Amino acid sequence: MVDGYQPLTDSQWQVMALLLPVQRKRRHYLRRVLDALRYRCRTGCQWRSLPGCFPPWSAV
Repeated sequence: MVDGYQPLTDSQWQVMALLLPVQRKRRHYLRRVLDALRYRCRTGCQWRSLPGCFPPWSAV
């Protein structure tokens, strides 16, 4: 088991992207949102304490 947060790999993202709506124009942004959700679940941090590498907490 890996300790800490690991961002989505390209192969994981390809599988998840198939399950998401196609209408999204900024799919790369959606990947960052999913990474932020996974980070939040893994670390248990507060929403407003998301690191700056993720989109704003209000968008996530």
